[in-house]
Amino acid sequence: AAVGGYPSQRSGSGTPTPAMLSFARGRDSAVDDTEQPYVEAGVVEEHATILPSEESDHEDITPVAAVPTPVSATDKGSLIKMESFRSLYSQMPIDQAELVPAGDTGLVWHALILPDNYQDPKHVSDRGELRPRRPMPQARATEFFLSLVRTKDGRWIFGGVLNGWPALTQLEVRSITYKPRGRGMGGVRRYYHAKAGVGGASLGFVPHTNPELAELHASVLAKASVRVTLRAPPWSSLGYSADAPGFVFWYDRSSGGTPKVHHGMHAVRAGEAQAGHVMERVHLFGHRYAKVRESAMDRITYHSAVLVEWSGGREASVVELAWRFGLGGYGGKSNFVEDRDAPRPQLYDAMPACMKAPWRQELSEIRVLDVPCRTRADFEAFLRKYTGRTQRFVDPAITKSAPVRLSLRTPAHLLRYLVNYVRANPAYTMDSRNCQTFAADLFRFLSGTEVEPFSPLMRARYVVRARDFLYEPPPVEG
Repeated sequence: AAVGGYPSQRSGSGTPTPAMLSFARGRDSAVDDTEQPYVEAGVVEEHATILPSEESDHEDITPVAAVPTPVSATDKGSLIKMESFRSLYSQMPIDQAELVPAGDTGLVWHALILPDNYQDPKHVSDRGELRPRRPMPQARATEFFLSLVRTKDGRWIFGGVLNGWPALTQLEVRSITYKPRGRGMGGVRRYYHAKAGVGGASLGFVPHTNPELAELHASVLAKASVRVTLRAPPWSSLGYSADAPGFVFWYDRSSGGTPKVHHGMHAVRAGEAQAGHVMERVHLFGHRYAKVRESAMDRITYHSAVLVEWSGGREASVVELAWRFGLGGYGGKSNFVEDRDAPRPQLYDAMPACMKAPWRQELSEIRVLDVPCRTRADFEAFLRKYTGRTQRFVDPAITKSAPVRLSLRTPAHLLRYLVNYVRANPAYTMDSRNCQTFAADLFRFLSGTEVEPFSPLMRARYVVRARDFLYEPPPVEG
């Protein structure tokens, strides 16, 4: 979403302020509101929060009870990515930990480490369990640290399921930091830093015995907030899974049977099965998000996307760029699926575990969502059906339409173009690379027609990147 929009383009009225905004409202419906009170009702597409610095994202949490409860390590066994919301803190077999590839390029995650007897109801359910799937994952100290496995090359590997997020597994501990509470206590301090010393030696140590954990509780957790920095395998910077590079997914309602979600290069191959359909027309559209009470900023904030019509009576597809893991992190509640408000939408049910992780507002993904429409008129009816301050859209409009002029225009071709684009443009920024710039690039590319982003500020900063759809990314070294 971006500030400024098509009303000024459509009628010459309105002067958007020179600012950009992305925002989100979302709820993962598989956990009720008592489990996730931090999430509001609604749908996430993007979010307004700015990424915190290393120091500021240490949450100042005062333990209710900071006395450790020594426990033994849980039973060893093979681990799988779980589709439930249950966290899993069990040591993975050492031979499997050795197979987790080392490297400096994987996605970096942070998690909050809490004392074992921590009981703040903001973070703990009535059953005494840490609330699952927090935006900043959380874990109790003993269960987390005793679940780690050390490899022969000295890496500490977490192989469970962190805070109920199925995609957060096979993570290497890169650092443990803490921030003393209270004014004048100084900034962030390091307890452990992997291979940061002379000759590649690690600084500090990872607590892994009950005496070490008791010392951590007494000397650090009782006085400071603690955070671990974790790094996923190198392939995680290229795609949702190791065997399918590309942060693109396709919600496929046209293959028959139950809807499916294909991602990365798997989506390209799945698209080859629908080679009998080709893109015929493309439409650029935008809307505000529905809110009962709109602020001045809400009234000039628009989301932009593209609708693709296909030949042969195939359902049309909405193509949009948004935050990475934005729908996987919010229960699959897209505005463009009919069953958005179901307890478990079909989109979410079809998502593989590797797509269910906290949203990343500095990174992008591209979504291809088949919608229950076949023509522009059908889609306009869909928009009208869900327009209203208690619905999904406010002031929706299609602002430009054109025939698709590409020679290669099957579903597989489109998905390959999108994989190329997101690989060349992985970042999401509010002021230069967002839903509006992507929609303008895609419309230009498919139609051969010049178009600019909705927002005047975006137009001033817009750099055309339509050529990025054409070229495969360079091979990854190593």
